[in-house]
Amino acid sequence: MSDTLECISCRKLKANLSCGICEEPVCRQCAEFLDAGTFPFLAVVPEKLKHPYYCPRCFDAEVAPVREQYEQKVAEARGVYVFFVTQKRAIPLIAKAKNVVRVEGCSDRNETILRLGFLAAEQSFNALVQVEVTSEKVRNAGYQTSAWKGVGLPAKVDPLKIDREYARDQLFE
Repeated sequence: MSDTLECISCRKLKANLSCGICEEPVCRQCAEFLDAGTFPFLAVVPEKLKHPYYCPRCFDAEVAPVREQYEQKVAEARGVYVFFVTQKRAIPLIAKAKNVVRVEGCSDRNETILRLGFLAAEQSFNALVQVEVTSEKVRNAGYQTSAWKGVGLPAKVDPLKIDREYARDQLFE
């Protein structure tokens, strides 16, 4: 940090924050803020993304590209096909992963499925097969809640065949 406490961006003398990466002084008006919960689906958050304040230069160079990739993976996770263990219909598989993915401690069923989808999207898969999602009651004194966990096998499927199959099913209903 420099001795003058002059903002690295606007050059005002009231720079009371410091950038998390370059540690240069930055004023509150110029600082870019990053919440601790910005990347909730990442298993391990990189060290450079754990700071609360960034100068505009470091934010644009280091944080914004990672945040954009993360949001793209979350969007991909929302589009992941999910096939549960109870499904009887054949799945048009192209490839399967060798290892299953697991998540634990989720607040609800949808979050559990989305986290599983995120893990599949991180590995460049577009589906989850043999998915099993369960809940467990957690009692804390007089308060009761559910803790959800899930397991699934990431896979690649042919989306055209799946869309065709479900379109045909809609005709016969």
